[in-house]
Amino acid sequence: MIKISGGYLKGRSIGSPARGKGVRPTTQKVKLALFSMLRDTVVNSRVLDLYSCTGALGIEAISRGALECDFVERIGRNCRLISDNLKIMGLDKVGEVHQGESFRFVEQSEGGYDMVFLDPPFELDDWDTVMCEVGKSGFVNKGGRVIAEHRSNLDLHSFYGNVNRINNKTYGDSKVTIYEVVSG
Repeated sequence: MIKISGGYLKGRSIGSPARGKGVRPTTQKVKLALFSMLRDTVVNSRVLDLYSCTGALGIEAISRGALECDFVERIGRNCRLISDNLKIMGLDKVGEVHQGESFRFVEQSEGGYDMVFLDPPFELDDWDTVMCEVGKSGFVNKGGRVIAEHRSNLDLHSFYGNVNRINNKTYGDSKVTIYEVVSG
């Protein structure tokens, strides 16, 4: 079980998949630090949670004031888990689950998001490809945020298209890199 750490759902728990290859939920410490860095930028935002697994980051964002969230996950049983988590929390009207590859979703989406979370398995090797697509003009609204959680020994570029790095912090084997859109 994963606990929601803030907002109106604080303290409630959502289901998580069994431990296995590629399953690495964001720790409470990292999640608290991440949302502390984001502060009120999450309020009234349209969120995209890529590589969702459990939907924890998107659900946390909704709990803290986001208006809606699209969840993208490749594995069918995880999509069902996210749907169940949304129903249990009463969020099925503000959250939509999409089964498929995160890169393909971004490539085919019209965008218009205010906040994008990327928390793929640490084995992901094509960060530059995904981040360039997320950084394309109009995918994330001006002033929006892109938050990438990745292994601590990986340094992402300082910018991708319209997104510029504004913060990056290491927590054990995880690093959180935050970007802001500087032009639409």
